[in-house]
Amino acid sequence: MKLEDFYVCEEFGFMLPDPLCTLPDYFGQWNYLAENLTSLILQKRIREEVDKMPVLDHNKLKGYRQLRLAHLQLSMISSGYIWQDGDKGVPKVLPECLAVPWYKVSEKIGIKPVVCHPDIVLCNWTLLDPQRPRTLENLRCLYAFPGGMDTNWFCMVTARMEFDFAPATKYIIDAIQAADTEDTETLIQNLISIQQVILQMKETLKNMHELVSAEIFYDTLRPFLSGWGGEGSPYPEGLIYEGISEEPIQMSGGSAAQSSTLQCLDAAFGVQHETSIQKFLLKMRDHMPNAHKKFIETISEKSNIRTYVLKSDDESLKQCFNQVLEAMIDFRSYHLQVVTKYVVIMSNRQTRNQEFESLSKKGTGGTSLLPFLKSIRQSTTEKLVGQGN
Repeated sequence: MKLEDFYVCEEFGFMLPDPLCTLPDYFGQWNYLAENLTSLILQKRIREEVDKMPVLDHNKLKGYRQLRLAHLQLSMISSGYIWQDGDKGVPKVLPECLAVPWYKVSEKIGIKPVVCHPDIVLCNWTLLDPQRPRTLENLRCLYAFPGGMDTNWFCMVTARMEFDFAPATKYIIDAIQAADTEDTETLIQNLISIQQVILQMKETLKNMHELVSAEIFYDTLRPFLSGWGGEGSPYPEGLIYEGISEEPIQMSGGSAAQSSTLQCLDAAFGVQHETSIQKFLLKMRDHMPNAHKKFIETISEKSNIRTYVLKSDDESLKQCFNQVLEAMIDFRSYHLQVVTKYVVIMSNRQTRNQEFESLSKKGTGGTSLLPFLKSIRQSTTEKLVGQGN
């Protein structure tokens, strides 16, 4: 396995290196709407502006970076168009000027035509000072939904965790090779390195509380990360993409499960989840770039790490393996706390934003949050070695 075969690298991980900021002049209307999205949404003018827009030729986009930026812009503009007036005023049809290029670009890059993690995180970043490191303070969004600094910080904390994970892509490959060649010492070294990466991701996640207000996240940002279709949706059948389909199409919205990071770890260490949850996680892979989805699948196929650890008599190896899983469990426990603060408690307030009642306590990807996250944590716990397994 070579990282470059999967558009992954040790420095950037799954993040798109040096994403473009603007599209060529021909796509000036997309640039304008994306750059002014927050003010247009707050003024409830995004639909008015979109309805004046012609269908631009997506075939004029050149190269992968332009396609990724176009997908980011169209995702955010479309989400603004749909949710501008809350869940009581959602349109049933996405106009052709958005639907056709968005759908066609999605087909080219293998990412669903809906707001998703590869848009708002993986290719939506730049540096305030290119000469300085990629610290949280030096990262900012290219484009943002309403919510000001809270929205920017939410996206950049998530981006920083992706950067934290980047070295682990190489450690995982090296660990798989070490298990295959029965090189216990090298496997232990890589397990220790992977554990340190997960611990750093948790430290980064702790920064969420610094500048992200739970009220602003829940009331202002979260609705724009939602999908369409399914139980509890203001349009359960989905959304009609004009010029693409006369029948409604259902789409899951943005979800942390669309990040390749934890899914990679599960694949590497043989963590299998309860059937319905595993089905949802596999569905979330369809929101990842094709190459990243293939990376996870290849790790799952090739990794014999857990098998090698189970048959080994080396107690230090078993201990290191368990320490990685314990770090994953700890991270998932902390994520549960974050979700409880930012979603569950907020959804129970009398003063919550009533314009988006349909979202309730479900995740923006459509799951019932706490049972889902607790089950994932439990199935990770069950893979600890020396626990009767």
